[in-house]
Amino acid sequence: MKGALICLLSVPLFGIHRIAFKIDDWLYPSLRDVLVQRPLFIVGLPRSGTTLLHRLLASDEAAFATMPLWELVFAPAVCQKRLVQRLGNLDQFFGRPVARMLTLIQRMIGSRFDAVHLTRLTSPEEDFLGLLPFDGCFLKVLLYPFDQAVWDLGYFQSRLGTERRKMLVATYKRLIQRHLFFRGTDARYLAKNPSLTTWVPALAEAFPDATFIGLRRSPVSAVPSQLSSLREGMALFGNDVTDPRIVSKFINLLSHYWFVLEHCAARLPESRFLLIEYQDLVDSKRNVVERIETRFGSIYSIAGRRRIMTACEEQQSYRSSHLYSLAEFGIDRATLMESFGALPNEGYETSSFTAKQKVGP
Repeated sequence: MKGALICLLSVPLFGIHRIAFKIDDWLYPSLRDVLVQRPLFIVGLPRSGTTLLHRLLASDEAAFATMPLWELVFAPAVCQKRLVQRLGNLDQFFGRPVARMLTLIQRMIGSRFDAVHLTRLTSPEEDFLGLLPFDGCFLKVLLYPFDQAVWDLGYFQSRLGTERRKMLVATYKRLIQRHLFFRGTDARYLAKNPSLTTWVPALAEAFPDATFIGLRRSPVSAVPSQLSSLREGMALFGNDVTDPRIVSKFINLLSHYWFVLEHCAARLPESRFLLIEYQDLVDSKRNVVERIETRFGSIYSIAGRRRIMTACEEQQSYRSSHLYSLAEFGIDRATLMESFGALPNEGYETSSFTAKQKVGP
């Protein structure tokens, strides 16, 4: 029932977003000229510390611009963002009754998922949510786990046609331009999304000065953690994430992610790509933050660097309460490791980037 209600509400909302994009093109013709300079993309296996690293870096608001959840879900277009901003000012004038109500609602809803993925409307979030109205978000797998077209989207570079890839990358770029235009900033755009892992060749071409951080974690932990994190979402739409067919599809997809990370590390120059192991991030967040700076240069603001380091210390004692196991999904450890060892090389041997690509002039 809840899943059907969400779908019912989403259809008109997505239609409004598409219309709002058209209105933007009319109201703000200079949008197409907004420069997306030196964006930084955090990719990798799901449940490998991408959210943690994203939020650590995003705390440096002087250096990085990143999309909060409210923009992605309710206001991806500039005209929508400005409307929400004006309504927020009006709410502030009357003592913030709407803001307090929204805070209460998100606590009630979000508390069910806090152990898996803590998020609030103002939290930095995965910007692929902004692609939902344009049929470009892999999150649709929650609704349609047996739809081959959804899984093809997960394999972006190797299974989608050239024109579809170009259209989705162009739409994604327009999302970023709108965010930067609204913020009125030339800060470096920061994105985090495991689903963008298979987009890296296309993103490297579309943003020639972009840099990428890839995170990975032992499949023995990453795979059951990812499946467990999707349990409630799948159930909401009447699907069971423990279904062997779904489990098998996710194992294949994440093993493909693993291959793409290996491929990117080998093909992109060191000035563009850094591969980080999950355990290194858990053991010493400060060292990882410094490694990023060593690899990509002085990317933090002075005050932001101090803020990030403080957050690293505060996070050092954090331990997730999210529990999972291979057994609950019927996964055999040896078979799982064999799947990842195979590294399915489909469609990347002719990918557009090469080790000769450089950042900047």
